[in-house]
Amino acid sequence: MSVTIIARSQMDQYQTYNQYAQTAAAPDPFGVFRGEKRAIKKNLSGTFIMALIHGVGSFILAQIFFLMLMASGYEVQYNEENTLIVDWLYSLAGSMPSIIFCIVLFLVNKSILRQPLSGYLRTDKINGSFMVGTIGVVMFSYAVAIIMQLLAITGFAAIDLSPIAEEYMTAPTNDAPYLAEEVLTSIILAPIAEELMFRGVIMGRLSKVSRRMAIFVSAAFFGMMHGNLLQAILGFIVGIVFAYADLKAESLIPSIIGHMFINTAASSSSFIERFAGKDASDTAWTVTILMFAILGLITFLVVLFGRKISFPEYNEYHKKRVPIMFTCVSLWVTLIYYIFEIVDTFGPMTDKLRG
Repeated sequence: MSVTIIARSQMDQYQTYNQYAQTAAAPDPFGVFRGEKRAIKKNLSGTFIMALIHGVGSFILAQIFFLMLMASGYEVQYNEENTLIVDWLYSLAGSMPSIIFCIVLFLVNKSILRQPLSGYLRTDKINGSFMVGTIGVVMFSYAVAIIMQLLAITGFAAIDLSPIAEEYMTAPTNDAPYLAEEVLTSIILAPIAEELMFRGVIMGRLSKVSRRMAIFVSAAFFGMMHGNLLQAILGFIVGIVFAYADLKAESLIPSIIGHMFINTAASSSSFIERFAGKDASDTAWTVTILMFAILGLITFLVVLFGRKISFPEYNEYHKKRVPIMFTCVSLWVTLIYYIFEIVDTFGPMTDKLRG
């Protein structure tokens, strides 16, 4: 049976690893038969290794890019508040490594599975109402994530910590080249590349064991790969919606569109600040979040009470296989790497950050 990014049905998912258990001769229809555990562990270990390669590889390539910039005579600049000024070239060097590794790892995985690109971009289960509902729930999840971020900032401030240290704060130039780079990377390339990686590769491989587990684990890795707690919270919450929508549609198109949508909303602040000033940008952002919260909540309730939300089944079959994940050394190594990155961004809560 060929493996697609989403198991076609629950029976397909069982047969991926346990065809013997489907027969009447099986003493335990949900038991892990001989050799199956090895196959599951191999798949899961490979999945977590790919996530680790993405994280470490992106970091190393970014350092290479920055060293090349310095060698070419590029000078890092700071404003009067000693905050790093980020222009288009610095931003490009920081964002492209992750994009490159996402695409390369997707192509490697696609080659291993021998899956045509069209198998990841199906449209037969996508219609207008599905996408309206998806975008609405994405808005709701985004607003919830912003609230959770504020709670995290407030909570850590109580013990005089900040999830993002002052030295990690940046000041984008917001000039024309920077805005053009923002459109290219944040709005176009990053959503496509990251969805190929975290839903197409990570979720796709994990779905062979449990689609419900795949939703939450792929969202967790998606959040953590952003490198700081605030972005990890945002990535995890919206990542759940992205993963769920893709499973329903058996396609990466919903998450790519949803990802582009929220990145466009986030990037709009830079454009507004460029042409109307910071006060106008702050006001527009507040209005945007309020709109997301109101419209998103309405959409979420309509979808919820319309009984259109139903997570994949999680039964005895999955309960006996998902724990195999925790025996994978690659899982713990990857988690340690990502958690270290997040913790490393913490710092004292200064007056500048409070203000």
